[in-house]
Amino acid sequence: MIRIKDIAEKAGVSPTTVSNVIHGNRKKVSKETVEKIEKLLKDMDYIPSMGARMLAGGGTRVIGVLVAEPDGEKHHAEGHSFANILIRSLELEIYRRNYYMLLHFTATPEEGIQFAATWNVEGLIILGFGTADSIRLQSSSHVPIVSIDVYYDDERMANVGLDDRNGGRIMTEYLLETGHRRIAFVSDNDIGVDHERWRGVCEACEAYSDKKVHIRHIIIPEERRSRTEYYEKYLEGVSGEYDALFFASDYYAVEALALLADIGVRVPEDLSVAGFDDTESARICRPTLTTVHQDVEEKAEHAVKKLFEFIEGERKVSMTDRLPVTLVLRGSVKNR
Repeated sequence: MIRIKDIAEKAGVSPTTVSNVIHGNRKKVSKETVEKIEKLLKDMDYIPSMGARMLAGGGTRVIGVLVAEPDGEKHHAEGHSFANILIRSLELEIYRRNYYMLLHFTATPEEGIQFAATWNVEGLIILGFGTADSIRLQSSSHVPIVSIDVYYDDERMANVGLDDRNGGRIMTEYLLETGHRRIAFVSDNDIGVDHERWRGVCEACEAYSDKKVHIRHIIIPEERRSRTEYYEKYLEGVSGEYDALFFASDYYAVEALALLADIGVRVPEDLSVAGFDDTESARICRPTLTTVHQDVEEKAEHAVKKLFEFIEGERKVSMTDRLPVTLVLRGSVKNR
């Protein structure tokens, strides 16, 4: 195993200098020396010691990422490309700061609190928790916490999210402009993010001059088997009742596209379909999916940046970030 001493001999510097470069203490090291050491670290396949990092930094250098598991369903995020991309992006941002990410799926806030204490993490980023559970985690934890996609009544809790209401509004405005008058917004709940997106749908319709607009919020089951049974019962007649289905996520929209094709409903000829997120599946499904784009990598970058501002003792930290969204037009919506 390559040692710091071996790197130092090759670079012609002291082991302390190499250690400083590895651990980010580079103020007294020239740019040329840093570049030389970094190249040797890569070329010689140096693997840093976790124990050494902990001793050098005075902490574990571990950031915990907690993902809520509804009803204890293990690895709920596996089927959702949005969650997968977000988790990978968080890991990259954390690693860039010379820290490690410890990922844990948890069914309850209490389990999450125990996880943070057991592993002695220096901070937490939490995903998929509702408002009440997020507040419970934040109030019970002894380390800084940043949540993602949670809505609070005040700004005492740190969060990074989207301009969800505007996303719902701009998609609905586009559907109205293209001649759709019977629109269903489809999600698995009416709280937090999905509630805000539904509010955007309502605002767009209220502002529209043509009062012959019919909208409905359809709540579908979260569990896949129950959702399939629901679709088998109701989906066949949906093209006669609605002009467009606007799904709260690409995951549900792409799933519906496949089921609609199976029963002979043509998209967009018989029924327009829209999504939200702009994941990879939206670009490769057929027809390609008209959706609302969010920058998942930017969301991860903001969350990690905010968490480290707390860890490093910054006094003025923005508690709530709402990142912008944009409309992406593809082939699943018909101009009527």
